[in-house]
Amino acid sequence: MKTVSRHYIRSRKAAGVLASLRVEDLTPSTEVAEGLSAVENGRMTTADLMKQVRLKYVTLRRI
Repeated sequence: MKTVSRHYIRSRKAAGVLASLRVEDLTPSTEVAEGLSAVENGRMTTADLMKQVRLKYVTLRRI
């Protein structure tokens, strides 16, 4: 049985995210593209990237 490397799995997930954006006719910001590259190379987790994106783009509403 062939062993799949973690790098390969991360790169396929990053490619999937970029493909989803292209399907929706969107382009990622520079920060998101760099974050996906960092995830692919193992320097950042997907949870860290999601947190970074939420901090930048999602406004917190307190009632």
